[in-house]
Amino acid sequence: MLFADLIKDNQKIWDEYLHHDFVKKLEDKSLKKENFLFYLKQDYIYLLNYAKCYARLALNSNTAKELRFAMKFQNYIVEGEMELHREILALGIEADKLSVKDESLINIAYSRYMLSVGEKGDFLDMLVALSACAIGYAKIGMEISSRLKEQDLKNHPYKEWILTYGSENFQNEAKEFEDFVDSYTSSVNAQKFQKLSEIFHTVTRLEVAFWEHSLKMELNL
Repeated sequence: MLFADLIKDNQKIWDEYLHHDFVKKLEDKSLKKENFLFYLKQDYIYLLNYAKCYARLALNSNTAKELRFAMKFQNYIVEGEMELHREILALGIEADKLSVKDESLINIAYSRYMLSVGEKGDFLDMLVALSACAIGYAKIGMEISSRLKEQDLKNHPYKEWILTYGSENFQNEAKEFEDFVDSYTSSVNAQKFQKLSEIFHTVTRLEVAFWEHSLKMELNL
């Protein structure tokens, strides 16, 4: 299937993304609060642009099915993930006061790259550009949740984050996304796969960079 083939072709960077030190520290509670808040602030800004990327996906759609998919996931980002971030950020940061001046260069590079893929490419190109985030977070959430028992989560500082991305609802959304990517498997030739693999590699690299810059709390490169 297409998504499994993309992972296989980019296994090393995919593993670096799923098992980055930021993820490990978040799970074992050693991640400092300031690092988590830096990440959360950047991720909130990222999600604003990520939602816009689904608008770009909708513009690239060729069928009603593709259009419904893009609009559904855009709404899920705005009403679901962004609200989680707002709730946690409310503990120390006013989300509505964040502006472009608060956005890191890694954040800018990631979201603008995805938008450029949609502007230059087709619906499937954009779908794959969005897939590392949509599916990767579910994989991370599932792995962490499977290792932590209820007692481990009881007083975990990042409980809400773990419960969100490990939840049955988020897993189902990610499965729907992966299935949608896989539905294009038979239409992808070798040349098209090479292009998709390059896009997937780049966005996964950017996911790794996003974890990394959150550990270092670097707005600039």
